[in-house]
Amino acid sequence: MSGAERTYSHWRGAPALPDALRADTSTGILLKAGQEPQRWLAGLEWACNDHVDADGLLAVALACQPGLGRAQQALLIGAAEAGDFTAYPGAAAYRLLLRLNQYIRSCCARSADWQAAAYRDIPAALPELIRTSGEADDERDAQVRLVEETQARLRTGDGFLVERAERLLSIGWRRRLGQGSDAFNVVHQREDLPLHAIAAIARADEFQLLAMATPSGTVYQLDAPRHSWAETVELPHVPWPDLSDLRDRLNAEETGPVRWLARPEASQAGFVCLLASTSPAGQPEASCIPPERLRSACAEALAKRP
Repeated sequence: MSGAERTYSHWRGAPALPDALRADTSTGILLKAGQEPQRWLAGLEWACNDHVDADGLLAVALACQPGLGRAQQALLIGAAEAGDFTAYPGAAAYRLLLRLNQYIRSCCARSADWQAAAYRDIPAALPELIRTSGEADDERDAQVRLVEETQARLRTGDGFLVERAERLLSIGWRRRLGQGSDAFNVVHQREDLPLHAIAAIARADEFQLLAMATPSGTVYQLDAPRHSWAETVELPHVPWPDLSDLRDRLNAEETGPVRWLARPEASQAGFVCLLASTSPAGQPEASCIPPERLRSACAEALAKRP
């Protein structure tokens, strides 16, 4: 962050971290810094972040109270990875992510300056959020149940067609509820394929092609591995392939008003996905390309090493 005395970040392009602090998430970085606070945190009066999400909240809380997470490192890192990478680290850590999303939502409801309020209160609020995350809650219970039931269905192919090619995991299904947004503060929404469930079958280096069949055609979304944007240590480094040729090839095959987004356009639109079938308004739109042809084209593009 511009003007900061020190930057402890896992974003690509951020100032390089000392080897002793490198970790896949900001939460992991601050947990390491908290083991030697006099070395890494002494003399600092403020902790800040340029966006609000679970990993950022946890990292700021740990920067302000370095000893806070010593007994719960796996839980905190799991919640951070669930938030930033759409991982599923188990029910306990996932529930903490959902509790943090509820906290963010409550900050939005009570303050116009909710970002500042969220960071101002999180160091004091975190112990209670951790404690209550394991308690019964209709929203959190329903979301955990949905993810774990979908994971089981993905593993057995119950309602999903799962196929693999080099670097590509393809998941197809027929629309029932549709797909909700991937908003960072959503706690529970009824949808066909909650993204956290994909972690049950996806390898860390695989791109994921999601194909949802609708009465008017198929809606596609091609996602990079969800940690691709981060400077990771334990998770593999996944280069961005150039998908512009693939985009042009698919556009040439379309007969309807479907727009395919590829980087850098997708990045500017705020999507993790590299390539998506969307309307000009940014909403998913059906495509007429046969699924087998799209899978083949995507697999060929991803097989070309950057």
